Amino acid sequence: MKRTVTALLTMAVLLLVSCGHMTQSPVNRPAGEEETVLYTVDGAPVDFGIYCSEAAAGSLVPEKALGEYTGTMGVIVSSMRFPYGGGTKVMAEETLEKYFPNMDYLIGNGDGDPVTQSALIDDYIARGIDVLVIDPVEKEAMVPAFERLKAAGIPVVCVDRYVPADYESVVKADDMKIGQKAGEAMTELLGGRGKVVEIQGAPAASNTNDRHIGFAQGIAGTEIEVIAAPYADFLQTRGLGEMEDLLQRFPDDGDIDAIFSQSDVMTMGIIQALKAAGRDIPIVSIDAQESALGAVQAGDIDAVVAYPIPMPAGIFAGVKVMEGEKIPDYIELECPVITKENVEEYIGHSGY
Repeated sequence: MKRTVTALLTMAVLLLVSCGHMTQSPVNRPAGEEETVLYTVDGAPVDFGIYCSEAAAGSLVPEKALGEYTGTMGVIVSSMRFPYGGGTKVMAEETLEKYFPNMDYLIGNGDGDPVTQSALIDDYIARGIDVLVIDPVEKEAMVPAFERLKAAGIPVVCVDRYVPADYESVVKADDMKIGQKAGEAMTELLGGRGKVVEIQGAPAASNTNDRHIGFAQGIAGTEIEVIAAPYADFLQTRGLGEMEDLLQRFPDDGDIDAIFSQSDVMTMGIIQALKAAGRDIPIVSIDAQESALGAVQAGDIDAVVAYPIPMPAGIFAGVKVMEGEKIPDYIELECPVITKENVEEYIGHSGY
């Protein structure tokens, strides 16, 4: 039986689609959040995930039966050196195999290098892919490769990061909003006063800059001072090393009141440095990967703002643009603040 997925959002959508018995079934969401909707036709469900709002999911609903989609999708993750990249790869594969059985796909590892990603793009163009879903490593460095994709007539969906070039849509949480929520969580944690160190990601990455700006907005008007803001390239080893240096620069317990880390990977290194030095400093982190959620449970992280893997949303967006179906320029995923009070509701949903 051909299966298709649609959303009973409005009567207009219902009139346009008319492809079988359509139902919506809510699944459990954390308290205070909207419900996730399982879009089904004749019993075939699509769960867009705990971080995908009903509005975002509705924009991703394909116009045809899933089995009718054919062609080749290229997927390029940012780097398999990071849990986020590994989770992106796994979730992309799972989505394609589960929902689009007649689609072919190629999945490549960008290895944190725009040159590697550009070479993969050229290989994919030569192989004749029909659409590309990519997590770009750097913004400006990827522009020439995106221009070659445009010349080849291959539509592009960006996930996680974006490039200042032609693409059909970007699927991600809002990094500036995430940074602002982290700043607000820090403000609440410190009562609006204190000395904070910020561990930033990679200097050339758009999410580093956006999270930094958002955090500054979140603590604006308070008496919180950022006394150091080194880069650690989203690496655990660099997070460890930078934190060790900071603890030497600020050796007394009252020198640092809290730490803001732009990613959980770096936070794991930060925690190592703190434990080795016997220092207990509150931490606000970003990502909500499983190891960080465990650290929230254990009391090693005070708050983490979720940065969800943009799958399966990115795959559905890619399939739709491949067929010329309309989707928004930006599909925003949710970014809740997770603390010890609500962490159990999110465990098992990160994908990495």
